[in-house]
Amino acid sequence: MTGFAVVWGIFILVVLLGVSNGLENGMQANYGNRLSNSVDIWTRWTDMAYKGLPRWRYLRFTDREATLVQQMPEVEYFSRVASNYRQTTFRTEGDEMEIIGVEPDFQRIYRKQILQGRFLDPIDMAEHKKVAVVDERAIKAFSCEAEEIVGQYVTVGDVLFRVVGVCEQGEKWDGAIVYIPFATHQALYSTDKKFEKMSMTLHAGTHDIKKRIFSLLAPPMQIHPEDTEAIGIWSQEESAEQNQQAMAAIRLFIIILGLCTLISGGVGVSNIMLVSVRERTRELGIRKALGAPPATIMQSVVGEALAITLTFGVIGVLLGMGVVALIGQLTQGAENQILLNPSVNLAVVAIATTIIVFIGVVAGAIPALRAMKIKPIEAMREK
Repeated sequence: MTGFAVVWGIFILVVLLGVSNGLENGMQANYGNRLSNSVDIWTRWTDMAYKGLPRWRYLRFTDREATLVQQMPEVEYFSRVASNYRQTTFRTEGDEMEIIGVEPDFQRIYRKQILQGRFLDPIDMAEHKKVAVVDERAIKAFSCEAEEIVGQYVTVGDVLFRVVGVCEQGEKWDGAIVYIPFATHQALYSTDKKFEKMSMTLHAGTHDIKKRIFSLLAPPMQIHPEDTEAIGIWSQEESAEQNQQAMAAIRLFIIILGLCTLISGGVGVSNIMLVSVRERTRELGIRKALGAPPATIMQSVVGEALAITLTFGVIGVLLGMGVVALIGQLTQGAENQILLNPSVNLAVVAIATTIIVFIGVVAGAIPALRAMKIKPIEAMREK
């Protein structure tokens, strides 16, 4: 039972650390390859009445707001974004897909990898071309190969679009996506020329951009200066920092929990060694009477405690690593991976083993000191 407590403590520590590592990998993968300095802005409902306007108003951007944001000196790449859903088919296969109107810089903002063909270019925008770039999920829905569809036509609703490229899939939670020129999207689906989202990247060294964007957009959109819920602003850099802080807190909690579990196992080892010394009092007294030095008594007791903690600790490490590997196999290939490649750092294993050895020494030292103080004449009286 004492050995089981040690196994359980190190097992829990290894598994939790492995899962936290997989969780961090999954969070990073779910955000895709977008640049760390990217920012998204989108419209929401107002929460405060302003200048005679009602409280609940659904806002939408116009080219006026887009120009204001694009002209900010901090902005590097910029794209307006509009989306809707349409049944999309290639030959006889298809599904309802998200049709997203974007500008050419969108590829740089999200670092879209082109698998076949090309992405949208300025000429597509200027001439309102009916061209499209489809992602990998769309290819699966079409039941075709990437090289097979480039140059062919897909039907979006009742409009034909020529496919000019195939890109990697979007973020993990996205469905199949078809990208078309923003100007074409507006001409077909938004005759009022309004849209709900803007994406951009910022020059290096830009910080605290959210307040400046809100202050810039609030006056022309008739938003109360304190109604910060009217516009959503998401910064990849700030989100990454928050995620890192959250993961650091999780790791700290896991380490504290694991250490507490290991210490409780160490207490169990110490208690069982005290019992062992009590039961061996007569034996230890005889050994001292026969001339056994105190160091030998110490080595005997500490060695026994060390053997227990080290043996069962290694078993716990191996079991923990096995479970982490099993979790990785079970979650591999999932569409939306919360855990991605969970693994245990070898340095963590080394540290955990060192802790086991330390606990074994401490757990054995306390009863060993008691054993060293036993007087042979008193030990001989023990029954």
